[in-house]
Amino acid sequence: MFRRVGLAICYFVAGVYVLSILLPAVYCLRHGCKGPDGDAFMPAFFFTPVGAFATALCLYHSIQSIRRKSWPGLFWPLTILFSVVLLGVAALIVLFVVEMTLHRTASAH
Repeated sequence: MFRRVGLAICYFVAGVYVLSILLPAVYCLRHGCKGPDGDAFMPAFFFTPVGAFATALCLYHSIQSIRRKSWPGLFWPLTILFSVVLLGVAALIVLFVVEMTLHRTASAH
């Protein structure tokens, strides 16, 4: 019982996290983001640690569901979506590390 409630909460958090990334992205694609329009992504940046953890748990669960062959038609698209989101989170972390490193070396000289 508690496992199902925990999975439901994880899927809800992962869904909110994905939507907090997708909705501003769609807006920017339609209207073009200039200047402060990029602030629409701030909830996604704030939500990154919790959202990435919930997305990783949901990815693990969806892979296990595919292996058990329970509803593979539902879990394949979710697995692809969660994988893309986690790759984006990894790229964001690498970008932050590179920017912090370059900023530190530029300010030291």
